[in-house]
Amino acid sequence: MRFLLSIALMVMLGGCMTLGDSREIRSTPSGALVTLPGFGECETPCTIKLDRTRRITIAKAGYKPRLVDIEPGGGPVTIPLDLAAPTEDVDSQTLPDLD
Repeated sequence: MRFLLSIALMVMLGGCMTLGDSREIRSTPSGALVTLPGFGECETPCTIKLDRTRRITIAKAGYKPRLVDIEPGGGPVTIPLDLAAPTEDVDSQTLPDLD
């Protein structure tokens, strides 16, 4: 019964995870999935409410996932994501001459 109540509350809140004080979570790039274990997930930018410092996971396809400790209250938090396989090399081949 508690599980169903939790699901209903998450749906009604439209992606805002609630525990206490609000905190906006942003990522660079945006559109990353924020997961607060045991409470739900949302896509950045999003707002979560925290009762105490919590560890969140933030992940996006093509980027390395990050574990971040977030404290309740305060301003927005922007979390930069690193490419999973950054490269400075460009794979180039010499093309044949077109006649």
